[in-house]
Amino acid sequence: MLKNSMKTIKLSLSKIRIFLLILIFQLMYYELLLSHHKIYSPIVEEGRQSFEWRGHFDVDDRVEKNKAHHHVLETEYSWTSFWQSELEFHLSDKENTPMDWEKTEFQNQLQIFDYKNWASALYFSYNVVSKSDTADEIEYKYLNQFYNESFGFISNFIFEKEVGKTAEGSTTFSLSNYLYVKDIFFDLSFGVLGFSEFGEISDTNTFGNQEHQYGFQFEYEFELSDSEIELALGYLHGLTDASSNHALLWNFEFEFN
Repeated sequence: MLKNSMKTIKLSLSKIRIFLLILIFQLMYYELLLSHHKIYSPIVEEGRQSFEWRGHFDVDDRVEKNKAHHHVLETEYSWTSFWQSELEFHLSDKENTPMDWEKTEFQNQLQIFDYKNWASALYFSYNVVSKSDTADEIEYKYLNQFYNESFGFISNFIFEKEVGKTAEGSTTFSLSNYLYVKDIFFDLSFGVLGFSEFGEISDTNTFGNQEHQYGFQFEYEFELSDSEIELALGYLHGLTDASSNHALLWNFEFEFN
């Protein structure tokens, strides 16, 4: 009797997991939702596995920027206590254009240390761009985080360069920051975040031609059996003419060990 009950419970949990994965794939094509905006923590947890879908949706008074949206489907696995790999599929769309498979990213992250509430890591990504006449990309990041049980501050220093026969320009620099407070109300967390793209290091754009977006984000986590679900919704406001006026962000992550 007990064995049959345990089998029933395991079967039910398996069905729930399958339902959630199907839901992620279905949501990925739902046009009203939004992203490649992500701020990476340097902390690696051995054995961690996850599926993630995130995106953004732009609202702008310029036709070429208005209603543009970007979707990322990602899977992640931590091989050791310091090495983590990720595979990302990027899809993007703009006003009155079809959804395009933009690129595929192969990422690796190596945690350097985690000592007394301070952690850092190095990140490398090779991005295969889908269009044959567009160059691939390599991306390097230095990830830094200060944290305790109540709050934390994460910074990502990002360097990116095109590679291949059609490559143009030199290395670009971007900076992302996230200041968060945990569990402000039950399991709901709140944070202030920002994304800045300065352009090529050798010829930095003027401030008005740089992209700067800053805003806030709410996060909610809950457990489902031996798995964890994380939901995040956010808003960004553009500070320059080169930035989209407004952007809605979201992230859905399903983590299991």
